[in-house]
Amino acid sequence: MRVRVVLVEPEHEGNIGLVARSMKNFGFNDLWLINPKVNLGLEAKALASKAQDLLSNVKVVENLEDALEDCGYVVATTATVGRSPSNINRAHVTLREFSQKIHRLNTKVAVLFGRESRGLTNDEISRCDLVVHIPTDPAYKTLNMAAAASITLYEISVARQTQGKFEYASGRMRQRILDVFEELSKEVGLPPHRIRLAKKALRNVISRGPSSRREVSLILGTLRRATDKLKTRRT
Repeated sequence: MRVRVVLVEPEHEGNIGLVARSMKNFGFNDLWLINPKVNLGLEAKALASKAQDLLSNVKVVENLEDALEDCGYVVATTATVGRSPSNINRAHVTLREFSQKIHRLNTKVAVLFGRESRGLTNDEISRCDLVVHIPTDPAYKTLNMAAAASITLYEISVARQTQGKFEYASGRMRQRILDVFEELSKEVGLPPHRIRLAKKALRNVISRGPSSRREVSLILGTLRRATDKLKTRRT
């Protein structure tokens, strides 16, 4: 599994250095910064220690789209998750659940860490396939970015050393299921707001665990056939 670490608008250069050091510790080397608010100076290099080569090769881009362009699966990390059963904006799991399920991926996985001051925005989270959180004491739930990255990379490192792989469905295939599902929902007369909620729910089901190309192909074929059948009957 290939992992890209993406820091969204980091505000403290020391944290960037510490994240680079953790990446080196656990065997990761693909670090991207989105619109950083600081320059990489002596503090970042000192805290990176022997991971200064990662800082030298860091990719800096202006927006999320550029950082995720070649990634097949995108994960948001957050300190809080929606607790309401009706909140289906995005599937979320604990870090341990994520590491146990995601190890089989054979696609590039981007893991996003948000700003030190306010984390990731709702819009940024909405562009991800999965939300991962690290369970902490409710009295003080928020982890420092560098600490969260270190824990996350450790869990992924352990999982990828002990598990096998399978052929994972691409992001394009998964999006195609959602598109055909929406088309089918319109054919059966569901109102727009129900279609929107149903699509979110289906997206969560697909994203909650890695789906194989075969699984997605079977589902896609079934939805496509049902849609075509309904269209034929209407004509």
